[in-house]
Order: sequence, then C-alpha cells, then structure tokens
Amino acid sequence: MADLFTLPAETLGGVIDTVPFAKRFQLIPDVFGRMDSAMAQAGIFFAGPQTALYRVTGEDMDIRIGVALRKPMPGFEMFDVAETRALHMRHHGAFDTLPQVYQALTAEVEARGLTRTGWAREVYRFMASESSLNICDVYMDVATA
Repeated sequence: MADLFTLPAETLGGVIDTVPFAKRFQLIPDVFGRMDSAMAQAGIFFAGPQTALYRVTGEDMDIRIGVALRKPMPGFEMFDVAETRALHMRHHGAFDTLPQVYQALTAEVEARGLTRTGWAREVYRFMASESSLNICDVYMDVATA
C-alpha cells in the first residue's frame, strides 16, 4: 500500500539530461557517472541523499539527478523541483527490481482514481555493494482526477 505525501519545493544541483526512453537502462548509468564526477571535482564527498527525477516526454526520458546544495557550484546545474503530491513506496533491495515498484504505484494510482502528473522520483537513502541492503524511496507525482 502506497502512502500519499505532499513533497515540499526544493532546489537541487546536479545533472540534467534527456535520453531516448528505449535506451534508458543503458544510458542512465552514464548520467549518474557524470554526477559522481561533478561531486568529485567539487571536492564533495557527501551531500545527503541523491534524488533522481524521471519524466517521459514522447520518445524521450528527462532525467535530473541532484543533491541539496547551499549555493551554486561549478559543474552542477541548479534546478527547482516544485511542491507536489505524490504516492510513495519504500523499496529495499537491488535497483533492478524497481520496475515492480513502479507497477505497484501505477496500479495504486488507478485504484485511488488519481492521475499521474509528470515526474517520478527516487531518493537513494542507502546504497551498498551488497544490493540487498539498498533503500530507495520512490515517489510518483499525482493529482485528483
């Protein structure tokens, strides 16, 4: 069962890109690599949880990966994330099983009579070399139908 949240507006700094939806699984790791590189070049070793936002537009997927920054820094694109209502599920385990979370959230949207409004986001709370230990909060932006 998913929980309904109101997520506050926030400003993040990171990487913005658009990739072909059909090739997203091959290309998203490169976007994360660019984020890791920007953090390393800025001398940032920890910036709180990374947040990834995903939105499908036609044949493409818009991707924004960011962290909360106190001020703009070289190598980071600043972007605003609007306040939104979202359905939430916490995922434990390997990230390759995240599609099942999205299927469950989509079913919940339909069961509650809601409408998806654009972005899905993943907030990476804990990542480990042993993928069964990973914790990721998944949110799907929604509105009343």
